[in-house]
Amino acid sequence: MYYTMKYLLLLSVFICVPFSYSQEGLEFSVNQQFYIKGNSALIGNNIVSIDATKPYNDNKEINDVLKLEYIDVDNDASTFSSSEANLKLDCEGKQIKYAALYWSAIYKYDKGVKRVINNEKIVYRGNDERTENINNVLLKLPESEYLPIEGTIIFDSFSTPYFEHNKPYLCYADITSLLQNSKLINGTYTLANIKATEGYISGGASGGWLLYVIYEDDTVKPKYFTTYNGFINVDRSTVDIRFKDFKTDEIGEIKTSICLGVLEGDQKYKTDNCSILTTNNQTYKPLSNPIRPVNNFFNGTITTYDQLYLDRNPNSTNTLGFDVLKMEIPNANNSVISNNSTESTIRLQTKADGFYLFFVAFETEISPIYLEGKNNTETILVLNNNEDQIEEEPKEIKTKDIKETTIEKEIKQPKVVTNKKLTPVEKIERLKSIAIPNLNKGYYLVTNVFSVEENATKWMATLKEKGHEPYSYINPKNGWHYIYLNHNEDANVVYLKRKELAKHDYFKDIWILKINF
Repeated sequence: MYYTMKYLLLLSVFICVPFSYSQEGLEFSVNQQFYIKGNSALIGNNIVSIDATKPYNDNKEINDVLKLEYIDVDNDASTFSSSEANLKLDCEGKQIKYAALYWSAIYKYDKGVKRVINNEKIVYRGNDERTENINNVLLKLPESEYLPIEGTIIFDSFSTPYFEHNKPYLCYADITSLLQNSKLINGTYTLANIKATEGYISGGASGGWLLYVIYEDDTVKPKYFTTYNGFINVDRSTVDIRFKDFKTDEIGEIKTSICLGVLEGDQKYKTDNCSILTTNNQTYKPLSNPIRPVNNFFNGTITTYDQLYLDRNPNSTNTLGFDVLKMEIPNANNSVISNNSTESTIRLQTKADGFYLFFVAFETEISPIYLEGKNNTETILVLNNNEDQIEEEPKEIKTKDIKETTIEKEIKQPKVVTNKKLTPVEKIERLKSIAIPNLNKGYYLVTNVFSVEENATKWMATLKEKGHEPYSYINPKNGWHYIYLNHNEDANVVYLKRKELAKHDYFKDIWILKINF
């Protein structure tokens, strides 16, 4: 049986991604989000080229004029296409948090031809028929045999009126459990039997796959990881992808990376670019590196940071319209992603070289206190400025404003209504107590948390300059430095102090912990 992902996707993609089609394809929405101390890796390869096994390194021709065929490097007669890429992680299988496999290709028909009419007009033709099971592929993990993978079709234009000239598709499979249970994580990954058009097609044939892996690493700063699913045509238009649901650290350097997968961008054509919105002055800064110029950012290459990723077979420098990249956002002096940032946006544009964006991942260092808040809701309380408001008694309901079906539902399922919700002090008193050696019992007003002692020292110095008297302790569970200003066994005293400090912007997210009760 196929290693099927359909039921898992009901809990992830189908819940998180609204399948609303537009003229541009399928709009992007969040697929997965993680708040962990960890890192990620991105590998992949293309699946069609001018030769089945040899690398293609020419950049003089546009993709349309090239006759392409399946890449097939596995020496296995049972497969018709295959390419390889090597993964190198500093972790064990149990540390794998998430592994996503994507494959995408131009696939209007199985094979196409071109004809030149009157020595000037080029016509591309095929039978407009193709194999239906585009979501069935074979995956070989390091030193193992092929495993059948049945992914989910995220987007397929074949049976729709969209993209008539080339009919691209995108498939996805969550293979986290495969990597977690694999004896070997590092090594060669092979994906076989990806379907794509061979021969000629308008715009050029293109296709390939990528593997995005997130893994835990306690030696690094906490990070926010998010992946998006979608399929958008960027063709003389502007496409913005917005990231949110995070908060960067209040102090220190912020490191941020993006990962992208793009289909059908020619290496020869220019005018496409990718930029990021700066949080300080709200302007878009173009991204580039030695391999990806500002005006030819998507250029048929596979890159990691500012280097070509060549640890693959074949290791073509021109992957013929299949782009995969992981790139660190230049952020000198936090000029792009600043301290206390809560959102970011990338913008993709082109004037001539149209392409399809099919994969987006965003990762940034976040505040340790924000991470702990995500992971320990029972022990931490963040009070907003309106938390002291108490819900009033329910007002009388006028039945004339409510439909009959609603009234019947209320009668069948009566709700118990309380006169008021918990007061802020009651919420504080009901917190789950945590144990910290050598600390007095009490409620602690924590202003920040740091994994790096130097940053904790700087923050305490900042608070002293502002007229406060900070204290600190180390949580032996995670080794982090907690900076607090006040503690008392009386929850009301700490609450009132919190209200006083909340007048300062830099105490917007001040936290209360219940310790040693």
